[in-house]
Amino acid sequence: MRLKWCLFMLLSLAMLLSPARGYAVQKPGAEEGASKKKIAIFEFENLSESDDALAYVMPAVAKLMAGSGFDLLDEKSLDGFLLKERVRTTSYISGGLARQIGKELGVAAVLLGTVYTFSMDSNPRFGLSARLVDSATGAIIWADYASATGEDFTQLLGLGRVYSMEELLPKVMERLFASFSAEPPFKEPESSYRIAVMPFLNKSEVRGIGMLPTYLFMVELFRNPLYVPVEFGEVRNAIVNARIRERGEVDYKSIGELSRFLNVDGILVGTVDHYSDGLDKGAAPEVVISARLINARNNRILWCGSYQMDGDDDISVLDFGKIRSVDKVADRAISQLIKNMEKTEWK
Repeated sequence: MRLKWCLFMLLSLAMLLSPARGYAVQKPGAEEGASKKKIAIFEFENLSESDDALAYVMPAVAKLMAGSGFDLLDEKSLDGFLLKERVRTTSYISGGLARQIGKELGVAAVLLGTVYTFSMDSNPRFGLSARLVDSATGAIIWADYASATGEDFTQLLGLGRVYSMEELLPKVMERLFASFSAEPPFKEPESSYRIAVMPFLNKSEVRGIGMLPTYLFMVELFRNPLYVPVEFGEVRNAIVNARIRERGEVDYKSIGELSRFLNVDGILVGTVDHYSDGLDKGAAPEVVISARLINARNNRILWCGSYQMDGDDDISVLDFGKIRSVDKVADRAISQLIKNMEKTEWK
């Protein structure tokens, strides 16, 4: 215990003395004379309990992107396009709609996102994910996730803690867009698998949380060199065409239709068994998520798994390693599920 304490003190002191690290969106057109890419920013989906979340988040997203060298489609043109195409939901986009906005308005890509947590209490909490979809192909070319609470920044002697959303929001946004790129990563076609992530069945007591693991699985699959997640707008179109109503499962007929429509190797389905921020009980946030990967070519279940995790699981000393936001616990659980899924032999 004495050794752990000494190591923790040295680490904390090093953090205090080291210079602050900044984050920046990767600017397009690094080559001299390269033209800027035009991006359309769709209003993010709000899964948080705060009705005011997007009023804070969307201006921050636009400011960050505009200040990083990208041309942004103006709001009037975007609203006119969405009205003309009768688009009611802007949290995902189909390949057809992506190509249409690219053709009509010269947009190279569309930025989509979801806010999971937004709370301005004494310990502010903010978590979100975002992804960039290519207008020519409808493919995801960038995706990431970031989340933090005010207490996460506390260092030795209580220094560094963040007490307001005004201070927390830019920190989380900069973390999210630190990896941003308008160019897709290379993945070996012969050794990567195209995956459709379905809406999860929600068995928890938190309403409307079934899409959280869907989006987070897409982010974590995108990060993994073995997988190519399909944009959910395409998946939803396939679900509608196949008339699939149940969540958390899919029958043989539906598997065949999804496979033909989406040209995927695998279909991921699952369940949110438990999802709690623990705030009402003074407990750590906790999640239980179950998932199954189905081979879309032969209808066989390739892999299945379930993972339970709470925010105290990784604590080492003095709350170091503690996770205080439930969406971040969910992301860690999903990352572990995918790590286990990597061992799957496709057959």
